[in-house]
Amino acid sequence: MPEIINNIDLSAVLATKKKVESEGGHFYLEKHIDGEFHLEGSPMFTAALSSQQATFTMGADEPAVLGGKGVYATPLNYLMFGVMSCFASTIVVNATLKGIKLKKLKMKGHLYYDIGPMLTPGDFPLAKELKIEVESDQDLKEIIKLSNKCPAFFIVSHGIKTEAVQV
Repeated sequence: MPEIINNIDLSAVLATKKKVESEGGHFYLEKHIDGEFHLEGSPMFTAALSSQQATFTMGADEPAVLGGKGVYATPLNYLMFGVMSCFASTIVVNATLKGIKLKKLKMKGHLYYDIGPMLTPGDFPLAKELKIEVESDQDLKEIIKLSNKCPAFFIVSHGIKTEAVQV
């Protein structure tokens, strides 16, 4: 029977940790998504996302200021959701591994960005800051520091090799 703490299957995490340790600190995974931009209507972009148990379709629109429909969440909403949900999970896994039981974990995300460079020549930075505020019933300052290894948080905070090619 799995030991569930903070909605985390601790036995599964410990088994994964053991595998990571036996592989020299590595456990490689890949994510692949196929999507399509729709030239009429809303949502403007859809993609099928898969979990271990299901596949479902997500939709996104651009905001009206970028000529979009504004019905569905924007791509940046999904980016923030992805970073925040991954970071929250990483915090909870790290807290669980340290034996910290949580009664509350809430987050607020704030993205500060400039769409001007999308529409005009110029080499201004598009994004200035992504700030995540963490609220909990426990002191998580050290756990938050450990959790900067969350893959989504790492990608936006460090950047990764990014390439777009026409096929």
